[in-house]
Amino acid sequence: MRVFLTGGTGLLGSHTARRLVSDGHEVVALCRPTSDVSALADGCRVVAGDVLDPVDILAEAMSGCSHVVHAAALVYSGGRRETVWSVNVEGAKAVMEAAALAGVGHAVHVSSVAVYGIPCGPVSEDPAPDAPLNRRDSYGRSKREAERAVRDVENRTGLPVTVLRPAGLYGEHDRLLSMRIGRMARRGVAFTLGPGRNTIPTVYAGNVADAVVRCPLTQRMMVQGIAAGMGASPVVLPIPSTLIRGGAYVLRRIGMSPLRPGRVPLERVAALSLGENPYSSVRIRGELGWTPPHRHEDALWRTGRWLTTGPLAGKE
Repeated sequence: MRVFLTGGTGLLGSHTARRLVSDGHEVVALCRPTSDVSALADGCRVVAGDVLDPVDILAEAMSGCSHVVHAAALVYSGGRRETVWSVNVEGAKAVMEAAALAGVGHAVHVSSVAVYGIPCGPVSEDPAPDAPLNRRDSYGRSKREAERAVRDVENRTGLPVTVLRPAGLYGEHDRLLSMRIGRMARRGVAFTLGPGRNTIPTVYAGNVADAVVRCPLTQRMMVQGIAAGMGASPVVLPIPSTLIRGGAYVLRRIGMSPLRPGRVPLERVAALSLGENPYSSVRIRGELGWTPPHRHEDALWRTGRWLTTGPLAGKE
C-alpha cells in the first residue's frame, strides 16, 4: 500500500507515518518547505507542497498512491479565523478533490470531537453533529464545515472517505497539552481542574494512528504518568470545580475570555475537564475491529520521556 499523508510532521501525522512504515507500507508525506521533518519516520518520501496548492498539483503528488490520510490542520493555534478556515476547510476539500482526480482508492479525513460542541451527556455518533458551537471556537466550526466539504466531494466524485473524530491528543511531538503538563511537573507543582478523578476525552496519538482509544484516562493519571516519564513527582493540587465553573460563567456574562480567538474556549475546557469523558469508541471498534495497541501507562511514560529528552531538555 502506498499512502499519501498530510500533516506528517505534526503529532498525529508523525505517529501515523511511523505505524505505516513499521507495517511495511510506503509513505509519501506532503510537507511545506519550511517544515521540520525530523519527526517523520525513516523511510518516508517527502514531497514539498501545501494543502492549499492547486488541486492538479496535489493530484500529481499523489500519483501512484492507493490511499490518502489527511491529518493536516491548525489545532487551537490562536491563528486568525480566516487562516484556520482556509487550512482546515479549503485544505481538506482540496486534498479530497485531488485524491479523486488521482484515482485514489480510499481516503481518511481526520476530524475531531470538537464538531460536537460542548456535550451535555454521552455522545452518540449516529446523529449528525448540529449542537450550537461557541462563536469563538473557530477550530470546532472549521472541523465541522470540513466534514461537510469532504462528504460533498465524496458524493460528487464517488471517492470513498472515512471520517475519524478523535478526542484531544497527547504523545511524543505534542507541543500543546503534554508540554503544559511537562512544564508544571518541572516546577514541582501541578494542577488539575477539579479533583482530577474524572475520565477525560484524551487519547494517545499512537493509538489514534491505529484508530481511537477505548480505555479511560483521568486527569490525575495523565499528570502523574507524564511526570513519571520525566523523572519528576510534582505535588498535584486540584483547582476547585466551583471556582472553574464560576469563573467561566462570569467571564462569559461580561463578554471576556482569557483565551485568544482560535484557542480552546474556557467553557469547553470547564465542561470537558470537570465531567466524565462523553465520547464513546463503540462504533469504531465495531466497524473497524479496532483494538488500541498502546496502554495509557506506557504511552504517558513515553510522552514524558520525550519531553525530557526533547523540547524541555536542560530547561528548568
